[in-house]
Amino acid sequence: MSSKFPKSSVAEALERSLKNTDLKAVNSAVVAAARVLAARIDSICETGFIDEHGKLDNVSLPTFLKYCQSLGLTVDVPAKVGRPAKPKAEAKQETPKSDKVVQMADFMKRFG
Repeated sequence: MSSKFPKSSVAEALERSLKNTDLKAVNSAVVAAARVLAARIDSICETGFIDEHGKLDNVSLPTFLKYCQSLGLTVDVPAKVGRPAKPKAEAKQETPKSDKVVQMADFMKRFG
């Protein structure tokens, strides 16, 4: 495993992953942003993810992984853009009711 995945910086590992994929020019902006994040992660990794202002950076790494996911560099399926679809409501099967008679279940729902 160590020969297949030598210890390297995040930026170097990203470049190796990009070299072994077949991406198109349409992915250029995402690749550029991933490179910036990889360099940032490498720079703050040694300080325990404390940035130059003394604050914990807990955003760069998850954001970088989302960029990798969108490029298809992770094991799971690339993320879809936009909101997830809302689940469709199940259609209720109503029993036919008489106009003049209120059924006991409806009565209990209203007043019980």
